[in-house]
Amino acid sequence: MPEIDTSRALDLRLNHNLTYADIGDIFNTSKQAVHQKIKHLIPTKEAKTFRDNRADILSQKQLDLLAELDHEKIKTMSGKDLVVSAAVLYDKERLERNLTTNNVMSVLADLRQIRDQDIQEEDE
Repeated sequence: MPEIDTSRALDLRLNHNLTYADIGDIFNTSKQAVHQKIKHLIPTKEAKTFRDNRADILSQKQLDLLAELDHEKIKTMSGKDLVVSAAVLYDKERLERNLTTNNVMSVLADLRQIRDQDIQEEDE
């Protein structure tokens, strides 16, 4: 049986809209063999919907976790876990919304300063 390059087959299917039969022709194999090789890698409709709405879903889950937090839970590890979970979801939500954090901005400022110093030293 001919070897199917999984990465290339997946690229042809997802990014070039080739049929399984077309991909099979490229690899000199059947459309069934191609389908069997990459079917588990094809994003489902649910996965696409989740990806498109991930920031809002994470925001809602963050609210759900915070709603469970009360004074009793704060005193226990599970309450602590809820806070950590909410914080992680908050970070992920910010990433999904393309919002940066001060830490990233600080690193960028440091890199700019180093670059400017290098340029200044070259000019001297």
